[in-house]
Amino acid sequence: MFLPRILTALVVLLAAILLTGGDAPSPQPAVALANPAPVSADDGPQVVAGSGDPAAEVVERVRGLVGEQLAALREAVPVGAVHKFFVFVHANRAELPEAIAANLHEDSPAFALLGQHQIHLVWGEMSRLGSSPRAVVTHELVHELLDQYVSPHGAQLPRWFHEGLAQHLAHDTYLGGREEDLVWRVAANRLLPFGELARGFPGDREGMRIAYAQSYSFVSWLVRELGYERVLRTAKNVDDLTTFERALVGSARRSTYDLQMDWRDYLLHISGAPWRLLLSEWWGMLSIALLPVLVLALRRRLAAGERAAARLRDDELPIGFEQPGMDADASGLPTQPAEQAGEVDHAAAEEEVVRGGHEDRTQGPGW
Repeated sequence: MFLPRILTALVVLLAAILLTGGDAPSPQPAVALANPAPVSADDGPQVVAGSGDPAAEVVERVRGLVGEQLAALREAVPVGAVHKFFVFVHANRAELPEAIAANLHEDSPAFALLGQHQIHLVWGEMSRLGSSPRAVVTHELVHELLDQYVSPHGAQLPRWFHEGLAQHLAHDTYLGGREEDLVWRVAANRLLPFGELARGFPGDREGMRIAYAQSYSFVSWLVRELGYERVLRTAKNVDDLTTFERALVGSARRSTYDLQMDWRDYLLHISGAPWRLLLSEWWGMLSIALLPVLVLALRRRLAAGERAAARLRDDELPIGFEQPGMDADASGLPTQPAEQAGEVDHAAAEEEVVRGGHEDRTQGPGW
C-alpha cells in the first residue's frame, strides 16, 4: 500500500510540472562567462506572431534570424544565462495596437522595450524602408542582451551608448545616419550634447538621424581607441552609485571632455569622412564653385544681346527719321551736318575768288 501511494504522489507531481510547462524563475545575468551556457528551450527568445496576422513563413524567417544572430552575439555580449524574452512579429504599422505604435518612430522598423524583455518587429516597415531583416534583428538583440548583461542597472546606461553599440555590432546605421553628416556640425560646433542624448533622442526626423549617426561614430571610436572588452567592461561597472560617464573616465583615464575632443579630431582628420563627403557631394559643391562664373557669363551674354538689339534698331530706322546732328531737306532725306556744309561753302568761295582774279588779269589796261 505504501509503494502505490508513493507512485501516485510522483504521478501527480509529474502531471503538475507538465501542466505548468516546467517554467522556473530564470537566473539574472551575473558575471560574464568565458564559454556562455547554451540557451535552453525554456529560456532565451520566444518568437511569436503579433498584430496584423503576419504570414507564417515571415515568422519562421524571423525565428531563424533570431537564433542565428543570438548565437553570433553571445561572445560579443557574454550574458551568463539568457533570460526569457519575446520577439513579436507584426505585419504592418497600421494594425499595431496604440500602445505599441506610440513607441515606433515613423522611420524605424522595430524597437525594444528595455526592462520588459520585449522586441517588436514590423515586417511591413522593413519592406517599406528597405531595411535588412538581419541587421534589424541584430540591432534589437543587442539592446536586449546588453540590458540583461548589466542587469539590474540597465536603466543607468545612456541611450546614446545603447544605440551606438547596437549599430556598431549590427554593422548598420539607423535612418541612414553617416559620419559624413557630422563633418559640418563638428566644424560649426553644432553637435548634439551627449548629456541630452543620455535619456532620449530628438523627436524630429533630422535630429534623430543625427543622434543615431553621432552615437554610432562616438561608440565605434571608443571601441577603436580603448578596445571592445574595455568598453563593455565600462558598461558592466555601472551601478546605482557609478554613472556611465564616471565609469568611462575611470576606464579611459581621460575626462569626457578630452574624449569628445579627441573623437572630433579623429572625425575631421583621420576618419576620412570629409573626403567621403566630398566624393558624395562633388556635383553640388562644383555647382556652387561655378556659380560666380555662370553669373558673369550670363551678364556678358545679356550685354551682347542689348548691343545687337541696338544695332538692329539703327538698321531699321524709317525714312525721314532725324538722327541727332542730321538735317532734312525738302525731299525728306537727311542732309549733311552744318559743319560739313560749312566746309563745302568755304571751298566754293575760294574757287570763286580764284576765278574772279583770272578774269581781272585778262581784261586789264594795255589790250
